[in-house]
Amino acid sequence: MFTAEFLVPIIIEIVTGAASAVFVGNVVPPLSFGPWKNAAIGAIGGLVLTWVTARTPGLEQFVEDVEDAGAAAVDGVGSLSPELLLGIGVAGLLGGALLVTILGLLRNRARI
Repeated sequence: MFTAEFLVPIIIEIVTGAASAVFVGNVVPPLSFGPWKNAAIGAIGGLVLTWVTARTPGLEQFVEDVEDAGAAAVDGVGSLSPELLLGIGVAGLLGGALLVTILGLLRNRARI
């Protein structure tokens, strides 16, 4: 049921989102929730932004293999192209950094 074509992109989204959120927390300490919470927030952000990107017209080509979807269904073999993996990684990085930044700013704003 869970194939490499399904699991590898999800793992990339989670890892890149977590890494970018931990990085943002280390570079800008007022936005940090702590390394473990930053990693969890970043993983969620990476998944969410990649999901949103896949449903945005004009951007879905970067995180979905649109052209080969029909061929993959016919052949029964999926493909993980380098362009697809790079697009998923970038979306995960941006999603993790954005979510931890937004939540950190909201938390700091609520304290004032």
